Amino acid sequence: MFYKLLFNQNGRLFDPQENGKIICKEIKRQAPIYEVKYEDFEGANGSREVNASFRPFELVLTFDIFYKNEYDKELIITELHQIVFPGFQFYITHELSPGKRFKVNPSNFELTEEENDYSTIEVTFDVPSGCSESLSTTLSEFSLDDEWQFSQGLVSENYQYEFETSRILVFNAGDFTIDPREHDLKIRIEGESDGNMTILNKTTGDRFIYYPSLSTNLGQTLVLDGVIPKLNGVSCGINTNHGLINLVEGVNEIEIQNITRVKSSWDFRFLYK
Repeated sequence: MFYKLLFNQNGRLFDPQENGKIICKEIKRQAPIYEVKYEDFEGANGSREVNASFRPFELVLTFDIFYKNEYDKELIITELHQIVFPGFQFYITHELSPGKRFKVNPSNFELTEEENDYSTIEVTFDVPSGCSESLSTTLSEFSLDDEWQFSQGLVSENYQYEFETSRILVFNAGDFTIDPREHDLKIRIEGESDGNMTILNKTTGDRFIYYPSLSTNLGQTLVLDGVIPKLNGVSCGINTNHGLINLVEGVNEIEIQNITRVKSSWDFRFLYK
């Protein structure tokens, strides 16, 4: 038995098992690592939690490689070195979690068994972000037969991520808050505003204000691309309150104020433990 894999290295998608000489026979994912720091206070019982976070974890792939002789073996191991150690972080998707991807760095490459015509190699990857992420974004098609799976927090409600009203609900099905300082989040706004267009997340209290006027008649589109607001592709942070919009797990109640004929879209990936 072998498991399907897909590597995404700077946009290049490929299966390392394509030539039939490299087979992934086992996939092991380390459990989430939840690190809590405590502080003791004199005269108080126990300890008080002062900080907590999910730490990086490991993803381990076990490969069998097949060869005819020592020269063939060396060529295949060299090929696997080139695949596993590209010199930058990349994404791995595997069939045990087909709707998720893991951003990894290789940390260990070890031959655990050697025979005359095959060897077993265990490759350990670090997942420094401490989470996986949905393979598809919220603006892609939701197909449970393709890039989504039932463990990904999807619910029966027909949540959407493109709107033409000012009061909306943005659903984050993941296990973590989407923080634009760390994660991909693109919010697109169009409409008619005389100024002070405001995006308010009533769930978190986050508020973003764009002070100048905004008009679709002038072909203007405002995009919050992570932490950088852009008007028609040009950075316009000087015209804002420098606010950020975070999306907590579950439903986020959003209100877009001081604008009419508003259209908005919310594009991001869900994050999982």
